[in-house]
Amino acid sequence: MASNLSPLRWGILGPGSIANRFASDVNPLPDHEIYAAGSRDQAKSEAFLSKYGGGKAYGSYEELVSDPDVDCVYVATPHPFHKEHALLALRAGKPVLCEKPFTINLAEAQEVVTEARTRGIFLMEGMWSRCFPAMRKARELAASGAIGKPRMIEADFGFKGGDTNDDGVLNITNPNGRLYDPKLGGGALMDVGVYVVSLAQMFFGEPNKISAVATLGTTGVDENTGMVLGFPGGGIGILSTSLQTTTPFKATILGTTGKIEIHPAWWTAKSITVHRNGQDAETINEPFEGGGFQFEAMHVADCLRAGKTESDIITLDETLSIMRTLDTIRAEIGLKYPME
Repeated sequence: MASNLSPLRWGILGPGSIANRFASDVNPLPDHEIYAAGSRDQAKSEAFLSKYGGGKAYGSYEELVSDPDVDCVYVATPHPFHKEHALLALRAGKPVLCEKPFTINLAEAQEVVTEARTRGIFLMEGMWSRCFPAMRKARELAASGAIGKPRMIEADFGFKGGDTNDDGVLNITNPNGRLYDPKLGGGALMDVGVYVVSLAQMFFGEPNKISAVATLGTTGVDENTGMVLGFPGGGIGILSTSLQTTTPFKATILGTTGKIEIHPAWWTAKSITVHRNGQDAETINEPFEGGGFQFEAMHVADCLRAGKTESDIITLDETLSIMRTLDTIRAEIGLKYPME
């Protein structure tokens, strides 16, 4: 890619709900443009673009990635289609930002990463929470020894995806919806559990010991999952995710001489509090407007303008490592998708 991209022209592949959140945050940026959108339904592309000042609406994904003026493709289709659509864009020569989870499994992820590396084209997993200033500060402080040696991480991300009766049985509000559909990679783990796994690996690397337990619902996907990860350096991750209950949304990194709390809801971090033994707590605020997707887009632009083919915030090797962990957790809880 050229080093003088201004503005960066985004092609949105799959103009659904997550793409709307992305576009709402990115469109106001002065050096970015929601330039085009592609859907199997051109009217849907047109309706999407009308919210952001117009643009080129396409009735197929192939037309979108073939547009010579699209600088980067944002893949925002449901989980099982990430591999197919990322490959489509890469083979058209387009840099790709692909929503999390990157793919359904490690084998698919490896295929996409190999394609990008072979072609020398930029590729990044859309783990937007890693790009927030407060999250980057937390990572920097942990690495600098501000809390001693990190020893444990506790994190949760769960929300109530339906009503439960007195026995805790979930009454699914939309059993045919994406969250509960195995054919769409449904379940708590792949929808929001990926956040806690990615967070743990950001601070501790890839685990060498994994234990997990889950409640599988009537559609066969996990609705409540707990994980304990053991890391080569002796660190431990205690993680949970759910569709059955709204969890506290807390993340804490505990070290030998203190701890770092990320809040308010940790994956949209606007501040962190650092507790150092024997000292007053220090809160570092990093407020921002909007939902926070702008930081991810800005990072992609920085990478492209610097001629990079991958991010240093979430490398492709890290993405593969996270997918390997997710595969192991799913094997532990007995969750296999029909397309595998």
